[in-house]
Amino acid sequence: MKIKTFVLLTLCSIRVLAQETEKIEIPKGVVYHYCDPLLYENAKTLVRQELSTSPSYSLNKGLTFIGPAIWSRYRNVANLKKIKGGDITILGYDNKKPSGKLTQSKKDFKRVWDQLREEVSKDDAFILRKAKPKELDYYWSVISFDIDEPLIIVETKEHDYLLNLSPTLKLVWLDEVPRS
Repeated sequence: MKIKTFVLLTLCSIRVLAQETEKIEIPKGVVYHYCDPLLYENAKTLVRQELSTSPSYSLNKGLTFIGPAIWSRYRNVANLKKIKGGDITILGYDNKKPSGKLTQSKKDFKRVWDQLREEVSKDDAFILRKAKPKELDYYWSVISFDIDEPLIIVETKEHDYLLNLSPTLKLVWLDEVPRS
């Protein structure tokens, strides 16, 4: 029994160590940092769980930026209109000054996350994937920091949502990437 356990653990360890970083096309001028492949897979697993019907809201870190593309839709949702404060203006994006939001409480995070879950639940076959070059260009145009993985696109039939998580698997930025 001990030998079987040892062999199983060894094979699992080799599989984890052998994981390679999935490389993507990064547009010129965009600064993008890959994370450990295991961290990326853990992030995808957590996002999938949190998009389920029984989330624990573990992605909440206290403050989460809601980007301008998604906020342009969400600001008109009755439950999200209740979020007080946290109004932000994005400078430099398409020479416009679009607005975004900064959730500052667990209650407000839950409101936004539940809205996202409701939209994603309409598509049972959503895909979690890495960003495409145009999506990175968009994200780069609205932020003022380097892009660090885990960065996950939740692709549904109607929308492509961008989730940028911290290394501790907390949601830093939520947005919707425009489809071309």
